[in-house]
Amino acid sequence: MVREFDKNFFERALRFGYKDETIEVLEYDVKNCCAKGANFLSDLYRSTLKLKRSTNVNDKEYNINVIIKCEPSMDASALEICSQQNLFKTELKIYTDVLKEIERITCQKIGPKLLYSSKDSKIFVMEDLNVEGYKTMDRQKGLSLHHCLLLIYKMAALHAGSVAFCEKNPELAKSFKGGILVNVLESFLKLSEISIINACGEIRRWSNDYHDCADKLERFASRMRRKEDIAEIYQYEMDEFCVINHGDCWINNIMFKDNELGEPSEVLLVDYQMSVYSSPAIDLLYFLNICPDNKLKYEKEDYFLKIYIRTLGNIMRTIGCVTKPPTIKDLKRSMYKRRLYAIFSGIVLYPRMVADECEHFEESLFVSKESYICGTQQNRSSNNTSTSNSSNDSNSSNSNNSISEGCWIEN
Repeated sequence: MVREFDKNFFERALRFGYKDETIEVLEYDVKNCCAKGANFLSDLYRSTLKLKRSTNVNDKEYNINVIIKCEPSMDASALEICSQQNLFKTELKIYTDVLKEIERITCQKIGPKLLYSSKDSKIFVMEDLNVEGYKTMDRQKGLSLHHCLLLIYKMAALHAGSVAFCEKNPELAKSFKGGILVNVLESFLKLSEISIINACGEIRRWSNDYHDCADKLERFASRMRRKEDIAEIYQYEMDEFCVINHGDCWINNIMFKDNELGEPSEVLLVDYQMSVYSSPAIDLLYFLNICPDNKLKYEKEDYFLKIYIRTLGNIMRTIGCVTKPPTIKDLKRSMYKRRLYAIFSGIVLYPRMVADECEHFEESLFVSKESYICGTQQNRSSNNTSTSNSSNDSNSSNSNNSISEGCWIEN
């Protein structure tokens, strides 16, 4: 289903975005631009427009593409989350108050340009990065080493720039405290608990060698139902290194551009609804447990963290941050403290993010505990978890510590 947008809407948006009151929309077309399962907390459309712009000399006609982002229209639970947590207002604040300044500070483009937002902040019009050659990668395959490194460099730039920004705007930084999981729907927390329990059952089937790992993991299941434990993910100590995290750094929110040789050369981040001020462990745990291809998850975690720390420190020094960058030991301590988030990312979210388009992500995401156990969702979720953990099992011979260290589930 495509929403209705009229000529007046586009003219108002483009005149505001391009600061040109002469813009006239001659033709326009609107289509869905995301497949089922690709976007969960918004509706995305791509519009192709034919415009006329007047100058002192003559009128010129242009063809442009834009992306329209709206609150979800077909899923009541998703809409409730957006409204309850002010996700669109958070994203608008990032685009209007934060991102442009970070890009100026770091001399790097971080994300797309926002052209227009409606007065109620429920509709955004943004530049279409596809026109510039940017594209998302296959969410089911994961990112290659080259793609991962580009993302780490960009993440470090975003984080370093946010440190400089927050040093000058400490009050604004406070407005990004909290985190989406703190006030999430009860049904989502129930689903998270059951997903972990199901994963433990699958792990125990591998062999007796994994029973201890399953026991450790299962102890975290009940914590997913305790909101005080969830809140601790985003809380930080007074002397802990903090940044403005992207908050939802998975494959569909990362767009890469190739060079003339077909190699990835540039990357931008989109969708800042879940941005949160906290330890960079938030973005790093999410990235490490969701984005790389399975082999890299087990072999390159320390390597990725070292690259991140080195890049972050270099950028912070270059842009003149007063704050001291963290050491690798500081970072790992922060990640271990938030190991529940690694489990949530890798076991609750990851199987659903790589699910086939025919599988009902929204239904499994917001289903209640009772229907999850009794209905067909139980089989679907078990299949998803089994697929994910089968991939883990195939790598277990290479890394005996993949579960205890990679997922941070020690006692």
